[in-house]
Amino acid sequence: MDILKMTDLEIYELGIKELIEQIGPANTERFLRQCKPNKYDYSVERHKLLADQSDIDTIVKRIQKRETERKEEEHIKTERIAAWRKGILELTDIEIYELAFKILVDKLQVYGSIGFLQQHFKNLNIDDQLFDLRQQSRIENH
Repeated sequence: MDILKMTDLEIYELGIKELIEQIGPANTERFLRQCKPNKYDYSVERHKLLADQSDIDTIVKRIQKRETERKEEEHIKTERIAAWRKGILELTDIEIYELAFKILVDKLQVYGSIGFLQQHFKNLNIDDQLFDLRQQSRIENH
């Protein structure tokens, strides 16, 4: 499978298939509902951050602290996903989003994941798309 030779639609279909296999139709639908363009202006936030720059020692300490926090967060995420796979708990929307996106990147690489999202954004009516996803899932389960 050469992602670079696939169309966005082929990549999209492969991504949907992989998501349904790994997280199921309901969570795939939750993920797709969250994937829509955002009109948020990040440049305003960036300018605020740049205006409040600290000295280099403070920045280094912040980075080190954040790295420690990130490792702990990853450990907790791993435990929660394992518990979800065992049916012990339900994941939050953001956890579903992060897991689904990781699945896409693992299966389609970065280029394919971008193609997947481009194809997803081309569909103007997400409700029709989700209906088709449910229908596809029902057909595959029978």
